[in-house]
Amino acid sequence: MELNVTEDGKKGLIIEFADVDRGIAELIKGKLSKSKDVDFVGVVKEHFEVSKPKLIVKSSKNARNLVLKAAQELEDELKELASQLPKK
Repeated sequence: MELNVTEDGKKGLIIEFADVDRGIAELIKGKLSKSKDVDFVGVVKEHFEVSKPKLIVKSSKNARNLVLKAAQELEDELKELASQLPKK
């Protein structure tokens, strides 16, 4: 997965996902939307055929750390899901 961080400031982060659809960005958005430390989170894709999805996070805390924590939580949840699926 190729990421391009277009903004990385004290209170905001914008990540452009170069080679995936908006699914991963939406999963992270879902996690972040439950956090009281996040002031705004959204996913935008300006044109469905041409542009790349962007995750936008605004926070009074360190937005990069919040995204990293959300990604780790998603990873843990997916591992748990995989461990519960019956093997063939």
